[in-house]
Amino acid sequence: MTPVKNIIFDLGNVLYDIDFNIMYDQFRELGIPDFQNHYTLNQSDELFFDLEKGLIDEVAFCNRFNQLYNLSLSQDQIIKAWNSLLKGYRKESMDWIKANQQKSPMFLFSNTNQIHFDFFIPQFEREIGGDFEALFVTPYYSHKMGMRKPDPASFQHILDQEGLIAAETLFIDDNEPNVIAAASVGLQVLHLQPGMFIEKELPKLLGI
Repeated sequence: MTPVKNIIFDLGNVLYDIDFNIMYDQFRELGIPDFQNHYTLNQSDELFFDLEKGLIDEVAFCNRFNQLYNLSLSQDQIIKAWNSLLKGYRKESMDWIKANQQKSPMFLFSNTNQIHFDFFIPQFEREIGGDFEALFVTPYYSHKMGMRKPDPASFQHILDQEGLIAAETLFIDDNEPNVIAAASVGLQVLHLQPGMFIEKELPKLLGI
């Protein structure tokens, strides 16, 4: 196996804990009893893909949300429920990145959106301290790229932008379709499953 020289991290359930069930409960209370049929990790109504690709802003999202589900919720109600899946950073994982960021170039690639971004970026400074984005050579977000995982082109875009060799680059994600797509363009991959943490897996994998 080619030695790993670069690492690309996913965010949710890799560096940051998320819980869809909390969000489903919040939207159930607001009048959508089956929100899990509209938004999951891999299957969603087009509205959410548009948001994750940066095609619509917060106001348009909330307006379309009410139209789609025949509701008249306030923007604050929608945003609060939408953000409720965001639990917090994995401190030990972030400590590992801080301690090792000089050993390998580290990048971030997250399917996210401006609403969640505006929540988790200041949260890092409050809860962990420092500048989250400064931990990475370049952080890539789907809503700023205009493309999202598991599109293989999104991984190739990062490789091309950064001049990275796929075989020398490790991609870590908790979502199997994303891992499969990354492997399809030649990236080394680590499928981080429940109970696995980068601070335990990477030293074994990298020999550091």
